[in-house]
Amino acid sequence: MKRRLRNSVLILLLGSATQSLGQTTYNGSTVETPELRIELRPVGDDGFEIGLTDKVVGLRVGHEFEGEGANDPSPFLLAHGRYCDTSVIMLTVEYPWRHDLPEFQRVLSTFAFSQSDFAFIDVAYGSLTDIALAEETAYDPADLDMLPPIRVRCLIGQDEKPFEFFEKATK
Repeated sequence: MKRRLRNSVLILLLGSATQSLGQTTYNGSTVETPELRIELRPVGDDGFEIGLTDKVVGLRVGHEFEGEGANDPSPFLLAHGRYCDTSVIMLTVEYPWRHDLPEFQRVLSTFAFSQSDFAFIDVAYGSLTDIALAEETAYDPADLDMLPPIRVRCLIGQDEKPFEFFEKATK
């Protein structure tokens, strides 16, 4: 009996340790992983800063943006991906909706940053889940109608940014 109880406790401890590896924690205006901390701070009346900190090497970069009518957005979704041979951090932020249209509760925008140096790449006006998982030419033309509305276009030969988001009307 003691052995079975000890094994059960050991299994529970190992399971909880495994779940904490790679865990993403959202706390108010911050989102953290074991390697990365992203903090959103108000700037003026209608702006905010996204501050990215690499917790391993200590690199910290901040980017200021307009606030879609608010300077207090909060992190909504975080993902790491690869577009156009570039490792990226994708952060969807949620802005509170402060208008008289009750059918809307929030506005979402997704920001893409280079994972290597935190350089800003582009912003898509929608959630991370509305963005195609690969560059548009990676898909069979017959499947294009099934893709999410926000697509990715590689910018070959561009020094400033490796890709851009664009919206494609869906049927």
